[in-house]
Amino acid sequence: MAIALSDVAIRERIVTFLEMQGRLASLEALGREVFRFRNPPMVFLREMLRRLFADDPRLVLRDDDWMELRPDERESRALQENEYVVVDVETTGLRPMADRVIEVAAFRVAGNGGRARILEEFVTLVNPERALPSTIIHLTGITPEMVARAPRFREIADELMAFLGSRVLVAHNARFDLAFLDAELQRACEARLAHPHLCTLALSRRLFPELPNHRLPTVAQYMGIPMDVWHRARSDAWTTARLFLRLLDPLQERGVRTLSDALRFQASHRSAVRSQR
Repeated sequence: MAIALSDVAIRERIVTFLEMQGRLASLEALGREVFRFRNPPMVFLREMLRRLFADDPRLVLRDDDWMELRPDERESRALQENEYVVVDVETTGLRPMADRVIEVAAFRVAGNGGRARILEEFVTLVNPERALPSTIIHLTGITPEMVARAPRFREIADELMAFLGSRVLVAHNARFDLAFLDAELQRACEARLAHPHLCTLALSRRLFPELPNHRLPTVAQYMGIPMDVWHRARSDAWTTARLFLRLLDPLQERGVRTLSDALRFQASHRSAVRSQR
């Protein structure tokens, strides 16, 4: 069965491919290697790339049909020197373009006194403007009465975007959370997430292959991080933020010192998984 990829997942694949090709590749090669087209439809690819990367200054589609990934000054900084926002969302389902966000939590992480620390938070329930499935009520404990009093996403979009700023985003299973935020921002204000992002799920898979699974409670327990509840945005984002801080030392021990190193480190697992399919 074919699975429709979110814009976030497609952009991530393209960025990973370009990094592996030395930051420059032809549109034809990208169509063959990333999308598996035998005869890449160039017009379609051009329009898709212009749409996907309209708000991302790193990605440039040149007039000669080559795609270039330009350097980002954040990528050369030590991991401790960047600012991050760790995010988590709860949703009405699993499809970013069809389902809606019902809770958002974000924690700003930045250097303070020589060490990265959690400094600030943004947390809110969100009215999805539709009924909540019973499975979601049972999973999250979020009830229709709770979201009925909450703001709609378009009412929090500007404040959330200001909180994210130009910081690096972090999430556990980042493709899921960022795909939903991206879809909601497109609906609310035609904005897109163009932030580099790290995924603690992907990082933990590389660092701790011995674990039976890499769900957030499993990795948190392994790292000695207490977790209040699972599937509530604030608890999940807080736990992910603490997990991210705990991962900085083992990453450095593996030679991962800059954001660029970390992006390649997490991407190498995904590339290996795709090559096995």
